Amino acid sequence: MNNNGRGIMTSLITMSAAGAAIYGITRGVQNGTFQRLPQSISNAMNNPTVQQMTKPLQNMTNNLQDETNDIQQQRGIRIF
Repeated sequence: MNNNGRGIMTSLITMSAAGAAIYGITRGVQNGTFQRLPQSISNAMNNPTVQQMTKPLQNMTNNLQDETNDIQQQRGIRIF
């Protein structure tokens, strides 16, 4: 397939994905799924198992932020 054919295929896939997303969002709004979504997310995040799984990620993020701050201080970079 030449470059033009790949571009057309990529555009077609992109448009199909966008259409599917729009359809899904529309259906979710119509049947009330999105109204329950914030509460579902909140309940999931308060689940001890989820908290246990996300704790290492939080630690990694905090460590990375600390290292970034240290490097910025060493180089005299101030972020406001």
